[in-house]
Amino acid sequence: MVNEAPGTGEVTHDRHASWMELFFDLVAVAGIGQLTHLLHGGPSLEHVVLYVLLYLAFWLVWACITLYGDIAGDRTHPVLMLSAMLGLGVMAAAVAGVPDRHATTFAAVYVVVRLVIGQVWGRGRIVVDFPTVQLTVGVFPWIASLWVGEPGKYWFWAAGLAIDLYLMFVITGERMLAGAQQEFDKRLSRIRESPRFDGRELPKLTAMHANPEHLGERLGLYVIIVLGEGIIMAINAVGSAAWNFHVLALGLGAFLILAGLWALTLKFGAIPRLMGGTDTADQVPWQHVMATHCMVTGAIATIAAGLGMTIEHADGHVSPGIGWVLCGGTIAYFVVLAVSGLRSPTGWRTLLGYPLPCTLVAVVLGVFAPHIGPLGLVYGILALIGWSLAWQTHSEGRWRTGSGPARPHRRPRGDGGPAAA
Repeated sequence: MVNEAPGTGEVTHDRHASWMELFFDLVAVAGIGQLTHLLHGGPSLEHVVLYVLLYLAFWLVWACITLYGDIAGDRTHPVLMLSAMLGLGVMAAAVAGVPDRHATTFAAVYVVVRLVIGQVWGRGRIVVDFPTVQLTVGVFPWIASLWVGEPGKYWFWAAGLAIDLYLMFVITGERMLAGAQQEFDKRLSRIRESPRFDGRELPKLTAMHANPEHLGERLGLYVIIVLGEGIIMAINAVGSAAWNFHVLALGLGAFLILAGLWALTLKFGAIPRLMGGTDTADQVPWQHVMATHCMVTGAIATIAAGLGMTIEHADGHVSPGIGWVLCGGTIAYFVVLAVSGLRSPTGWRTLLGYPLPCTLVAVVLGVFAPHIGPLGLVYGILALIGWSLAWQTHSEGRWRTGSGPARPHRRPRGDGGPAAA
């Protein structure tokens, strides 16, 4: 068995997103915007479930293509990336008509892109860090759904995505590689026993690994895209309303919430902590990082949609549907932080510090959203984000004079020197 590093076979620590990858991400901007429109207008439970299914499908395709670009490096085929980008663009365009017109088109494109990306690695190559990209068993329910009408079609989609999520947590790359190696060895033994075997060199299995720094940057850029879409929705909502105190106050609150989510997710919290250190043994398995990234970004996108709808109702009544979109996204976000926080060195202390209490308060806000009103709802969410940032920064020692970011051990006063970022 051979372990192959990303790109040309040499580990590159200063690699950044290419122009092709940045251009590809533009389709994610359009996709997130289209998906959040499903939640507008005080959504029903059916619209929320459909939004979750479509977001998971869209993110999974994006993740598979992103991982291909990460591992292939300079060998990435521009035509393949552009074709996948076109496919995601068609999926995004089909979202508006999914409830009644374009559901089959969405599913068909999803199937094609998943199957193509699952086969581009070549024979004998195993993607260890995210085996879901090659395990296309979750695509088969989507294929079956092409001949099923609505709403039964969506049950097949849910089954396929459930399979993918299950495999993402259960099947590790090492386990998949071990199974493939065992099957490969059996076939080799038969070949060697064949009278036609002339002693020539036989192919070997190759383990494909992601570039941690580059993939971490790609995941972070996607978070920025989702937050940017939230800024756009807030600006559009404020710009289309008659300006008064309520509208401007809600616009300010929405901006502060999104800024707080940026800090909590990228600067102090979820993504950096999940990626761990440079030692692979100290890291969370990459497929778990990817699954957490999916849930975190989905929650942020939902919060952003809720903020836009709340601003649109600045002087009116917040319906239960709008309240639960905003609070539901907040609840999902803190639940993900709670689960990932258990992996941190502080463990239960982190959980009890802010994810668990913030989740409970967000549930209360959701229940009483129609009575609290737009300002109370938005600034209640802002208070939760503010408390989380305060707790996180204080626990890292950032409140101590001259302490900088958290250190594993406290230095004597005489050591001096700036702290590492």
